Amino acid sequence: MSSAGQILAAREAHAKRAAELAVHGGAVTIKANVPGCDKQIRESALLVRYFAARAAEISGGPVILENSPDGFWAALPANGRFTKPDAVRLEESDEGGRFIDIDVYPADGTHSLTRGRLRRCYLCEKPAIVCARQRNHPVADLQEAFRQGTRAFISRQLAAAVSYSITAELDLEDKFGLVTPTSVGSHPDLNYDLMIKSRDAVIPGLVQMFWTGYDCGRERLLERIRIEGRAAEAAMYAASGGVNTYKGLVFVAGVLLASAGCVLAENSKADDIYDTAARICSGITAELAEPGAEETFGRKAYRLYGVRGARGQAEEGFPAVRRAEALIDGQFSPQSLKSALCDIVGNIEDTVLLKRSGTYEKYLYFKRLISSADPQNKEKIKILTAECIKNNISIGGSADLLIAGVLVKKIRGMWYFDE
Repeated sequence: MSSAGQILAAREAHAKRAAELAVHGGAVTIKANVPGCDKQIRESALLVRYFAARAAEISGGPVILENSPDGFWAALPANGRFTKPDAVRLEESDEGGRFIDIDVYPADGTHSLTRGRLRRCYLCEKPAIVCARQRNHPVADLQEAFRQGTRAFISRQLAAAVSYSITAELDLEDKFGLVTPTSVGSHPDLNYDLMIKSRDAVIPGLVQMFWTGYDCGRERLLERIRIEGRAAEAAMYAASGGVNTYKGLVFVAGVLLASAGCVLAENSKADDIYDTAARICSGITAELAEPGAEETFGRKAYRLYGVRGARGQAEEGFPAVRRAEALIDGQFSPQSLKSALCDIVGNIEDTVLLKRSGTYEKYLYFKRLISSADPQNKEKIKILTAECIKNNISIGGSADLLIAGVLVKKIRGMWYFDE
């Protein structure tokens, strides 16, 4: 816990630094509103990085991140583009904004511009400044309200990112046997509405896996998230009537979200999400050869062909997801998503495709056809998709990794990472 003197000194240092930064087009500072003298509430870093990313989208950045006795702090040049109305809009755009202070310094660097209205207390309807002066609430209660409110806010953002990622893949048409808004593809037991229900069912479990990574770190992380993964699978089966819709995705996205939680807790770089996934999944392929284990198609494929499937990707840090993320443009256009999907098919061992193919030779045939397809040639894509459906072909494993590529890209944009 910092002393009042240390906090005041840190604030003065921040103000001086912001004034220096403001000389060319103004400056923006962002700090969490943590009550009391203990400013090191871990969740505050998530808030500051989140709103720093939003501010950088307007100003262009770059962002300075710092942890001080006054808590986690960010500053960036306004570049003549970020104004106080932008700050107020961000502070009031969501419940999460009430836990943050965004100050704008004019180009002359004299002082920050005022908000113009008082902020509400975390625990009642009175202005926060009134409750602070009158000491209406215990500091511990205010800090807990801050912590829980921040977690609820971040959870909503994560849930939206997962939902967007799944829907972005699901809404693509002509996907080589996969379910689309207008076709069940090679899956007569599935349809678009059922996939949406399944999507909504797995989201809470996936969000929880992020928090497990954030709270627990790498130690025994795979063991911990497997428990949550089984709960997410049970919710999926309940929503789908017993049909496997997103079991593979629960594993892939769960590992990557838990890894993202670890990375953000450590204030590391976005690319460390992949490296962390590789570390926590080290040795997972060996489970496919464990004696006495239940015989699954994945174990059979490993025994007969050495195919490792999603486990192999996880153990290597999801290289196909990393490639896909680079291929997906900032607008998540259908064109870039389809290009990424074809690339994934060519660079992974898709056990769904192998199982659907029946023989290894047929698997290689469709793998080559799909991976070499030109997404811009819509007519040929339609013809190839029809051939896939005729042969009961599907690429469910590749679809899971495409969703993961979208999700990691969304996470990269959600928080400012100090690259």
